[in-house]
Amino acid sequence: MGNVVLKIGGGILKDKASFDKVVKIISDKKKKGDNQIIVISALYGVTDFLINNISLCLNKPDEVEKVIIHLKKMHTDYLKHISDKKIRDTAEFVLNDKISILEKFYYGISYLKEVSPRSKDLVQSFGERLSPIILEAFLLDNKINAKFIDAEEAGIICKGNFENAYVDLAKTTKNIRSKTDKIIDSTVILLPGYYGVDESGDIKTFGRGGTDYSAGVIANIFDAKLEAWKDVSGFMTADPKIVPNAKQIDSLSYDEAEELGYLGAKILHPKTIDPLRKKELCVEVKNIFFPEKEGTIICSDKQKNHSVVKSVTALKNLSIINVESSSMVNVPGFASLLFSELAKRNVSINLIVTSEASISFSVEPEKVDLALKAIDLISAQFPCNVKIVNEVAIVAVVGEGLKETPGVAGRLFSALGKENINLELISQGASEINISFAVPKKQLEKAIQIAHDEFLK
Repeated sequence: MGNVVLKIGGGILKDKASFDKVVKIISDKKKKGDNQIIVISALYGVTDFLINNISLCLNKPDEVEKVIIHLKKMHTDYLKHISDKKIRDTAEFVLNDKISILEKFYYGISYLKEVSPRSKDLVQSFGERLSPIILEAFLLDNKINAKFIDAEEAGIICKGNFENAYVDLAKTTKNIRSKTDKIIDSTVILLPGYYGVDESGDIKTFGRGGTDYSAGVIANIFDAKLEAWKDVSGFMTADPKIVPNAKQIDSLSYDEAEELGYLGAKILHPKTIDPLRKKELCVEVKNIFFPEKEGTIICSDKQKNHSVVKSVTALKNLSIINVESSSMVNVPGFASLLFSELAKRNVSINLIVTSEASISFSVEPEKVDLALKAIDLISAQFPCNVKIVNEVAIVAVVGEGLKETPGVAGRLFSALGKENINLELISQGASEINISFAVPKKQLEKAIQIAHDEFLK
């Protein structure tokens, strides 16, 4: 008997059949004697629905009632499949009670005509507050003892900024273990992902995809293997929509999984890895439609494969800003000042390349104007020439083998050059397991195919 954490992705919770699959997986594990902790995302489409309707309710108070009615229907439609009336009625009561709280927040936003980061995080946390109620009802209806404990009751304490918080692991471990140690042997425990509560009582989310991170934290707390249940079996050597002959990857190191997550692969949020690394725990990506199939396993082992590269991934829509200034030559503090001003404006940087008299970096297109304001602020002290290149993409080749294999960059850029791929920026990560380069967006798919063919065909 051991502990296992199952992260259930919202993308697979689309209909009764998907809930039936989840219930069967949990039932089979229970028969084997596993103690299970389920961390569940919002139902399919719910988080986007919540966020999109913030602006609607902000401008049109009369729309709040319609939004709430539709949100209830998105959840109660599933409860129609619960055969036990008592279980169904209880779930519907709890559901309506939580949604009534959300309704007040929507009206508050509408009357105040203001959406703060605090109110946005609170609203978008409701998807993860509601979905466990539905799964709990399905489990109870199938004679599986289950208990949902929300983040406030469980004591999931977080720190940091709204929409990008992180868990206080020591305090959360103490809180959750005190709530669950006496029942874990007999009860399937359901916990929400995606959000926590800071010590001031504010709700803060962990960013989109943050339920993966929540599951990593819970695995750490229970010293458990993590299974991330999705609609795919794991990481691929490339996006199969671009490279039809892409293959599933059997195993990745922590570093490889993190790099792929940060560089565009959407399989597992990169923040998931840190709490697992602390206790050298493994995570396996599992496919809800093929539960017997082995998925990609991510562990501390650093396995190199014969092809050196494990995967080719991409960030698909970026802008590059090139800042040139002779004033920065041999003058300490320019880069620090620039990136400090960018951080104040919440401008995230994907790729940085520096030289004696210039700094080039990539940002999301919607952040270009904010970045230019940061540059304008420092231009009085350091006169700058600024060039912007729009519609670019970053391609990255990732693999532990890059560290110790000479000539990889030469092979890569030679292959790209033969096909006339125009490179805007080139960078090798500090971890030495990825080589990244920027290309015009229109050449992205061709660049990915060339890189894949060179190392992984």
